[in-house]
Amino acid sequence: MRLFFSVPLSDAARKAAAAVLRDMKRAAGADAPLSWSKDEQLHFTLAFLGEQPEEALARAREAAAPCVELRAFDVDLRGAGAFPNSRRPRVIWLGVGEGAQQLEQLAGRLCTGLRERGFVLEERPFRGHLTAARVKPGGERAAARALQAAPRDSIAKFAVERLCLMQSKLSPHGAQHSLVHEINLA
Repeated sequence: MRLFFSVPLSDAARKAAAAVLRDMKRAAGADAPLSWSKDEQLHFTLAFLGEQPEEALARAREAAAPCVELRAFDVDLRGAGAFPNSRRPRVIWLGVGEGAQQLEQLAGRLCTGLRERGFVLEERPFRGHLTAARVKPGGERAAARALQAAPRDSIAKFAVERLCLMQSKLSPHGAQHSLVHEINLA
């Protein structure tokens, strides 16, 4: 099973982010070579575990258990950018203003627990972002137009109160995400 840990958006934050993505998509152009995230799947990925055997679920839950000691906090969804950079965009993202440090702390505690239990994770430092679109070859100009349309100020504020272990099933119609386990913050 393909697993990842994420922080979900509130319904209001998801609606606000979806509206921003619609504006960015319109600015990029209807047939732009960009693959946009589905509204219902907007989330912050904290750790991607990839394909795991069924018995890995217990270890993943154990790894996340210390996160219950962290307090819930507010996140300000704000701004947009691209990885690796705006000149060679491969991923367009929405960013985090207030709450970025707490999101990093949550990801850090989670990833420490996962590594201690034998999970192999990316070595890149965590940077809180919400994936808006993936840029296909030749999509650089469309990505630039989309980024120009993104608001620079706050998109939405919401409370981070839980951490979710999700399963991702791939299909020809895209990934389908389902909740496997939930950890509530203090």
